[in-house]
Amino acid sequence: MDRLTLKGAPGNKPSPLLEMVLLPALRYKRVIYVVVASSILVTLAACLIIKNKYTSTATILPSSPASLTSELKDLAAGSLGELGLGASPSLENVSALYPSILVSRMIAERIIKREYAFEHKSKMMNTTLEEYIDAANLDRAIRALGKIVRIDSDRKTGVVSISVTTTYPGLSAAVAHAYLEELDNFNVNHRQSTASENEKFTSRRLGEIRVELGHAEDTLKTFKESNLNFMISNDPGLQLELSRLQREVDIKSALYLTMAQQNELARIEAAKDIPVIQVLDQGSVPLVKSSPRRSLYLAGSLVVSFIFSIFLVIWLDLFARRDVGRDIKNVLSSPSVKMNRIESRIADRFSRLAEAIQDKVGAQTEDEKL
Repeated sequence: MDRLTLKGAPGNKPSPLLEMVLLPALRYKRVIYVVVASSILVTLAACLIIKNKYTSTATILPSSPASLTSELKDLAAGSLGELGLGASPSLENVSALYPSILVSRMIAERIIKREYAFEHKSKMMNTTLEEYIDAANLDRAIRALGKIVRIDSDRKTGVVSISVTTTYPGLSAAVAHAYLEELDNFNVNHRQSTASENEKFTSRRLGEIRVELGHAEDTLKTFKESNLNFMISNDPGLQLELSRLQREVDIKSALYLTMAQQNELARIEAAKDIPVIQVLDQGSVPLVKSSPRRSLYLAGSLVVSFIFSIFLVIWLDLFARRDVGRDIKNVLSSPSVKMNRIESRIADRFSRLAEAIQDKVGAQTEDEKL
């Protein structure tokens, strides 16, 4: 332990900051050196062990339904509105569904089980994310997938980004491409099958309404043929029945017109209303690592370890100035404290260490006074 001698005018006391921080720091400077150096060495070793990670990002532009279908929907909505059966124009934003589709379990399972071929250090590699993650089961693999894949959506612009981070640049780009392919496959197959089912339903319902309309028209025709004087008759019952049958025909006609328009829209949707993914960036192979930021880690380790060492030496100085060793012995000698053999040895060594520190500080304090 280096000796510290402070010279000053007699009777002048050091400032509180000097006495509480600077003096202990100078007195235990070796402790500070050891703590800071050890922390930097451990951080450096950890940085060398951690593998480089590379991030590939694919970007999707916002899209909307096909223009022809949208115009027909608006036209149908306007026509139905004139009949009192209108529906509001469709404001569907197809790309708003992309984040939910991409994070779904169905897509995650396909991404995990898919095989990827990529080049790494002039060698071709083939692997799956299931092998790369090396999880115990599929649920844990899906959870781990959420840590290496990040899907963001900009609320203002509607742009969707897919960022994949792995230890292989080629694998990151391959997984990003796979997400784009799976999204396109979902749009082509799932959404088309839904539109096809809608077409079948509207076509079947249109046939049913056509039959019901025919029956209503036949009933009205038969009524008029049986009552040729219905135009000049004053019979309330006859006029009431005529109004009822005519209203039935009008309702069925309006329903038939509505369903015919819906069926035509469903046919167009099944044929061509498949959202087209507008890709801005396919996700290139990254050439520069995204993490770890070793210089930042080392700088943080230096600052944190230095601050910790300052607090440590202040505590050591306070610990040494007080008669802690004697207090520990008094506590251990108390009949209310019961310890086994191992605990007694540890406590005895701790008290001896406290006494040794206190003796050194006491001797150094006497030298400083001299």
